[in-house]
Amino acid sequence: MRIGLTYNLKPEGAAGDRFEEFDSIETIEALESSLRKSGYEPVRLGWGAPMLDKLSENGIDAVFNLAEGIGGRGRESQVPATLEMLGVRCTGSDPVAIGITLDKALAKLMAKAHGIATAPWMTFAGGRWPLAVEAISPNGQRPTANGLRFPLFVKPSCEGSSMGVTSKSLCQNEAELDEAVARVSRYGPALVEEFLPGNEYTVGILGGKVIGVMQVVPKNSDGNFFYSIEVKRDYTRQVDYRIVDEPRVTAVALGIWNAFGLRDVARVDVRCDRDGVPNFVEVNPLPGVHPVHSDLVILAKGVGWTYDQLIAGIMQSAEERWAA
Repeated sequence: MRIGLTYNLKPEGAAGDRFEEFDSIETIEALESSLRKSGYEPVRLGWGAPMLDKLSENGIDAVFNLAEGIGGRGRESQVPATLEMLGVRCTGSDPVAIGITLDKALAKLMAKAHGIATAPWMTFAGGRWPLAVEAISPNGQRPTANGLRFPLFVKPSCEGSSMGVTSKSLCQNEAELDEAVARVSRYGPALVEEFLPGNEYTVGILGGKVIGVMQVVPKNSDGNFFYSIEVKRDYTRQVDYRIVDEPRVTAVALGIWNAFGLRDVARVDVRCDRDGVPNFVEVNPLPGVHPVHSDLVILAKGVGWTYDQLIAGIMQSAEERWAA
């Protein structure tokens, strides 16, 4: 079976976090090697117009999709939607689910509608708070004074890979909130939510079954630890990863999988609130598969899986779905 690989590559020498979501050539090479070991013939397709040209030229049977896309909040749906239109089978979730999950505010609404705990939040876009929030803020007071409780956490509403999530995302007062919202707004809408001070977990799910629950444990913390981009880039010195048995965390992750109708593979981030209740944070239906650094791969290895077993498992789930 000829499997096309769709992806966006990080430009060489790229600075900052603009291309943080994009894949490295090491990821593509590792994925190709793993697919060959399982008997597939991988073909690099990339993204955009070159992808369309190569699809028609190479007799592709199906696609293993990693593409993040370029553009607005629907960018992760670009490749799955195009392949769906062309009748080409593709790994991963459908375009609607992927589109909603990238918009973190919409994802939280979906979680809340399904009775899944998630931190109280509001969004800030276009230079103002939402009308609904302003309407319930008497006497012109800032909405946070009457709604959300400090400390607050600020991140881009429609980005992934911890883009914009820095040490300054945690806000203890109005001045820090103003600064964080101004910084994050360059990415687009800002999501402002109550900080969840409890333990942090990420859950890997494959074919609707939990691979494992991994706790992200800081090696040094003042009690306000969170998984920022600085921590992720220095994870070997900053954190320990522990495979744990947390049924309530597992329940949240599976609840999200079912609520969104996810397919094949996903990684769900969960964090506990001040009362120890696991809360949904966000879900990634296009988790990274770098052979060393990606959280899903680290988690899989933590429960005894090899990289090749993980990739084979994703393909097995997809093939079973295609055959149904």
